[in-house]
Amino acid sequence: SAGSGGVGDRVLAQLLTEMDGIEQLRDVTVLAATNRPDMIDKALMRPGRLDRIVYVPLPDAPTRWEIFSLQFRNMPVAESVSLDELVTRTNKYSGAEITAVCREAALLALQEDIKAAQLEARHFESALNTVKPRIPDSLIQSYVSYQQQQHSGFCFF
Repeated sequence: SAGSGGVGDRVLAQLLTEMDGIEQLRDVTVLAATNRPDMIDKALMRPGRLDRIVYVPLPDAPTRWEIFSLQFRNMPVAESVSLDELVTRTNKYSGAEITAVCREAALLALQEDIKAAQLEARHFESALNTVKPRIPDSLIQSYVSYQQQQHSGFCFF
């Protein structure tokens, strides 16, 4: 960006140089992640470099259920905690945000009682009031718009 002293350009040039050297290797895959696909330099999208953009949407209900289930394996959760209710209430939450809800609930339980035996529904209720989804609908719509403009090389999973 402007005012960066050309650092971005130098990093990009080095990255392109390194990626061109990778072509000679077999069984090497380069994976990159961004929340700004519209800002990817066109030189990176040349065949043999980053060939595809894969859009990973926010987790759907079954995926959120799995994320909670994985988190609950390592947490003493009371039977009164409704996994189905948590899944419903975390629509538009990312996987990281769901994990943050679980961690926040655990911290709240420990703040309440350092020897807490299990996490109760009230801990998750408070955690949901603290941890809010941060991905606005406008950003999701921008990904959809970008996909429609680019057509090829953009996959939805």
